[in-house]
Amino acid sequence: MVEPSTRGWIIDIIVGGIAGGIIGAIVAVNVVIYLGIDDGYEATLGELFDQNPIVGVISVAILLLGPLVGIAAARFLRCRRSNASPV
Repeated sequence: MVEPSTRGWIIDIIVGGIAGGIIGAIVAVNVVIYLGIDDGYEATLGELFDQNPIVGVISVAILLLGPLVGIAAARFLRCRRSNASPV
């Protein structure tokens, strides 16, 4: 049997990670479009780094941080609802 705190962590990782990943991908694509990359949303990471390495690093950072921020937000919301410690 899975303990309730472990179950909460698993749910937060799955739901928060997916939601954060989706939001991170949307933000990364909008950053690429806004900063004027030639192919916009159709540009691959290779093309992105060829045209502007700084935008490439920013986009990859957003893509990697999105799920982490989503997990942290899900954990925060769960703890806020239950008034428990996040650990």
